[in-house]
Amino acid sequence: MQNEVKQYYGTELKTSVDLKTNACCTLTPPPLYIRNALSQIHDEVLAKYYGCGLTIPSALEGLTVLDLGSGSGRDCYLLSQLVGQSGCVVGVDMTEEQLEVASKHLAFHQQKFGYQKSNVQFIKGDIENLNECLPKGLKFDLVVSNCVLNLVSNKKKVLSDVFSLLSDGGEFYFSDVYADRRVPDTLKRDPVLWSECLSGALYWNDFLSLAKGSGFIDPRVVESKEITVNNDELKEKLGKIR
Repeated sequence: MQNEVKQYYGTELKTSVDLKTNACCTLTPPPLYIRNALSQIHDEVLAKYYGCGLTIPSALEGLTVLDLGSGSGRDCYLLSQLVGQSGCVVGVDMTEEQLEVASKHLAFHQQKFGYQKSNVQFIKGDIENLNECLPKGLKFDLVVSNCVLNLVSNKKKVLSDVFSLLSDGGEFYFSDVYADRRVPDTLKRDPVLWSECLSGALYWNDFLSLAKGSGFIDPRVVESKEITVNNDELKEKLGKIR
């Protein structure tokens, strides 16, 4: 499904208005300091944001952060402000069109944030092969991901790689879509259901097993909400899956 996802997020979706569900939308208003930081981000970057939650913990000053599936760069530029000039943010994405949007606004945000040099770097790469696109030996205090894990096929490998990239005491802080039961393989082969973050969703208990098997001892839910599927065709395909 990798090529289908590239096409969907690279050419089919122009802005978040084109989405068929609210799975890739952040509906809960963020805290005031986050809203203030978002107001400093370029409009084009914001328009092409397809995340599903807030993946930004507190106390980030000076940290080195990795964003998996960074897309247009919204969360990277948000994190850039919160880690400060002494921190560093690396975004990895496989979609050329999204990376182009993110990269062309590096100078804009550096100037907007008053930094002597940009503390953000974007890398083209497959998050299922992080060791191939990131410098060897690089460690991160924090890894974030916003509605991306469901889009990859080898979720166990991504989780294992993330664990190996974390510094001692580091955290993986992310938002994603989960199902109340295992999604049938027939639905996983539907490119729209997959790209809309639905049929690639893990059954929650399966996610817990994968996470613990990858080294994450104590996975925790910070916040959850039920998503809405307004498209009748997609709703019919999903049936009773929630």
